[in-house]
Amino acid sequence: ARMDSKMIAAGVVGFAAAVLLMKAMQGPKKKEEKKTDAEEHAAEARTPSVGGGLRPPPRQLSHGHDWDIKRTMSLKASHSASFSLRGPGAKAHLVYVPRIVLTGGPCGGKSSSMNHLKEALLKRGYDIYFAPEVATLMLNGGCVIPDSGKLPTMATEFQFHLLSLQRQMERSFVRVAAGASRPAVVILDRGLLDSKAYLPDSWQRLCDMMDTSEEDVLKRYDAVVHLVSAADGAEQFYTSQQAEGFDFRKETPEQAKDLDKKLQAAWSAHPNHFIIDNSTNFQQKLERATEQVIKVIMDLEDK
Repeated sequence: ARMDSKMIAAGVVGFAAAVLLMKAMQGPKKKEEKKTDAEEHAAEARTPSVGGGLRPPPRQLSHGHDWDIKRTMSLKASHSASFSLRGPGAKAHLVYVPRIVLTGGPCGGKSSSMNHLKEALLKRGYDIYFAPEVATLMLNGGCVIPDSGKLPTMATEFQFHLLSLQRQMERSFVRVAAGASRPAVVILDRGLLDSKAYLPDSWQRLCDMMDTSEEDVLKRYDAVVHLVSAADGAEQFYTSQQAEGFDFRKETPEQAKDLDKKLQAAWSAHPNHFIIDNSTNFQQKLERATEQVIKVIMDLEDK
């Protein structure tokens, strides 16, 4: 019995020594590296999508952000038909999803424009994905925006979390739309650069916190449609009631007009920045906005 115990103990010690020797031969364990966005996209491209085919192939990414437009333009140059065709002839894995930002000052008509766009694009065979305004989501969820004048640090921190949520939501909407079997368009209720109008002094710091640049932010979107506030040119129609159902607007007509100008300036560097003013009646304003969006989408198909 003593001999058996000694033999068992010797076996355990020998096994432990063998394990230690193997670990020593393997060297120190490498720290697991977090996958970059590009690697995640590459992995997704090899997995089936909800709509059936493969997910869109990964495009060149910059600063951990979404797909670069130049890479996609060259892709569509060889496979332009894949953007709009359906059925067996369509190359679903090459589908590009246009991303359109709707922005503007208070009471500009964004909600009405979304409904008008939806009707027009559905008639042309597109599925429409509407990404809601993140600020409204957070406010309706109980969040309170800190006063940037009294609490600038907290206001910047809040805006960082808002932008982080918005960036992820944009990515999710685009990826889901790209995985579908039909051509699709993603309409965004405001984009990342709207924050520059609200916190201009903190914008560069916010870019640094998010590891990006304004140039890269602009590349995220194919077009920016700015619906001018009714406070500028249609004052008699300016109202404090919000279509989204969230409380009431706090801006006076003068404040709304000032904010509208700041938003125009924030997006002014985008190559497809369309300002839809109040020079016509409201229905014509909606039609002008829709015409610009359709033109951008048609131009993307032709490239």
